[in-house]
Amino acid sequence: MGSTGFDPTFPTTIMAIHVHTQPLAIASIGSFYAGGKRVEVSGKPVRQLRLSHDLPHYPYDPNGTYSIDHAYVNFVIPAEPTGLPVVFVHGGGLTGSMWETTPDGRPGWLTAFLRAGHPCYIVDNVERGRAGWCSLEGQWEGEPVLRTEAESWTTYRIGTAEGYETRTPYAGSKFPVEYLAEASRQAVPRWVTNNFRAIAALEAVIERVGRSVVISHSHGGGIASHVARNLPDLVAASVLLEPNGLPDVDTDVVPGPQVIVRGDFIDESPVFSELAERWDKYLQKSRAAHWPVEMVKLADAGFRGSSHNMMMDSNSDDIAEFVTKWIERNS
Repeated sequence: MGSTGFDPTFPTTIMAIHVHTQPLAIASIGSFYAGGKRVEVSGKPVRQLRLSHDLPHYPYDPNGTYSIDHAYVNFVIPAEPTGLPVVFVHGGGLTGSMWETTPDGRPGWLTAFLRAGHPCYIVDNVERGRAGWCSLEGQWEGEPVLRTEAESWTTYRIGTAEGYETRTPYAGSKFPVEYLAEASRQAVPRWVTNNFRAIAALEAVIERVGRSVVISHSHGGGIASHVARNLPDLVAASVLLEPNGLPDVDTDVVPGPQVIVRGDFIDESPVFSELAERWDKYLQKSRAAHWPVEMVKLADAGFRGSSHNMMMDSNSDDIAEFVTKWIERNS
């Protein structure tokens, strides 16, 4: 399947991948919600709605109690867990689906970490996916924004802005360019004013899961790093995949081990070049404060061509294995 159209062989391809892998033994699959608050609405008029053709007069009363600002969590527990629970936190404008399956239909990091023996918890944080978003007037500040496919191309560092029109990626890129449209479908609306709500909700998730490792991506890395600082006894280790929004280094609180993982082509992007400088400063300040933070450049570890979304790249399983070994050493 290319960047447009539907390939009828696509499900067959996915099935073939699974047929040739060892079956996973799963103890349980489920979900829960965490965090958030309850709000009361009053004084609004009752409206008559037509929900379907055979239900012409449905009285909708918007007055009452609502639950908002919570996170949704899907969990999968292996039959014989051998490692700490892993909590996956998506990037900005994305949901937990980014960890489940790659755009080209391969098993995602969820499967890789289950095979490594980790109970897995995939978060849809405030406003994303099955957490839902708040339509109540006056509750959230600002308006939602949605990423275009062209923005995904440059933000994921697949190629230059000029290369988008011809779908010409950076030389050596491991991102499955032919499936850009599938990757773009993962984009959902986001509010840039909800960081404090997302931090609170993720804290509630970690408090429910217990001591765990947190793997986070991009904007989710900033959210997760605040939580690691706030809950040092529960966050055993943090894997920050090209994070933004990192907290100030506070010498009064020392979080568990952290690793910032960065991909390739950063010098080609002004935004990521500036962000890389922030990673370096965070690393320097952390070392001065005796925080256990390190940096890994995937190219130096033998993984060249990594995009911003390395969990979607063609060598994603190899990078997942690299991360699981880091977790084993540091948690």
